[in-house]
Amino acid sequence: MNVLIKIVGFILLIGGIALVLKPDLIFPASAHPVGYATIEKRVKWGIVIGLGLFLIFFQQWGQWWLTVWALLALLTCGIIIARLFGLVMDGFFVKQIIWLLIEAIMAIGFGLLYQRINP
Repeated sequence: MNVLIKIVGFILLIGGIALVLKPDLIFPASAHPVGYATIEKRVKWGIVIGLGLFLIFFQQWGQWWLTVWALLALLTCGIIIARLFGLVMDGFFVKQIIWLLIEAIMAIGFGLLYQRINP
């Protein structure tokens, strides 16, 4: 069962990266947004990346608090990865950098909470 979960995680990770690289693959847009809006379209697929990372790396399914903090930390990391792809592909915007810093602080906080609760 654990191998099946990891395989699903890899599929989600690869699919999420593909959707971040080409955000209009599933839901084509009628108007092509530029800059800031394009990065925001990429960021929503970061959740798929984070879910894939969670399924690949999380091992302790017994305690639900550990599961919640690990899920939040890895979903935030997936969003950070998607935002970094967007910044590289679509250009740098001050608002995006601020969002990136906020998400990095949140990911560190969730990771510290996970580490504190983890026996």
